[in-house]
Amino acid sequence: MSRYVIVCLVAVVSGVPQGQPPANPLPPPQWFLKPGLTGTFSERTAVCRDVADATPASPTLILIPEEDPAEICINFPARTLPDGRQLKGGWRHDIGEKGACANGCCSFNPPTKKAREGVNHPAWFESAGDCSAPANVFNAPFLFKGQNGDAKTLCVEKDGAFSLISGELSNCGPSECCILYES
Repeated sequence: MSRYVIVCLVAVVSGVPQGQPPANPLPPPQWFLKPGLTGTFSERTAVCRDVADATPASPTLILIPEEDPAEICINFPARTLPDGRQLKGGWRHDIGEKGACANGCCSFNPPTKKAREGVNHPAWFESAGDCSAPANVFNAPFLFKGQNGDAKTLCVEKDGAFSLISGELSNCGPSECCILYES
C-alpha cells in the first residue's frame, strides 16, 4: 500500500508544471502626441489623464512628425516585476528626443539617463523599380506618412549595392507616420 501511495505521489508531482508559469504578455502602451505642456512632470501627467478619454490613442510604435516636438502622453499598463514589485502604470507625459527621420517622420527616443548607442540603418531610397541611380538617400528606418497597407518599393543598400525590396506600411499611428515592413 505505501509503495502504491509513493508511486501515485511521484506521478502527481511530475505532472505539475515546474517553475513560474509563463507570464501573460503585456498589452502595448497607448500614446498620443501632446506638445506644449508646461509645468512639473506631475502637472503635465495630470493633463494627460484629464484629456486621455477625449483623445484618440494608439498602441503602435511611437513615430513623431518631423515638424512636431517629441512630447507625448503615454499610458503604461500595470505590471508585476520578476522580483514581485508592483508597478502601478497609468498615464504620464514624456518629453523625449527625435531619433532618425525620413519622409517627415522620426523615431521617438524616450527620456533616459543612460547614453544611447547609435543605430546603423542601411542606406535606402524610394524607387519605382530602378536602383541604378540613387537619389534622396536616407540612413534611417523605413519611415513614411501614409496609411496601413500602403505599398512602397525601396532600393536598400547591402554589401555596397542597392537592391529592390517591396513592402507595406504598418503601425500607422495618430501622427500618420508609419514604418514599412518588407513583404
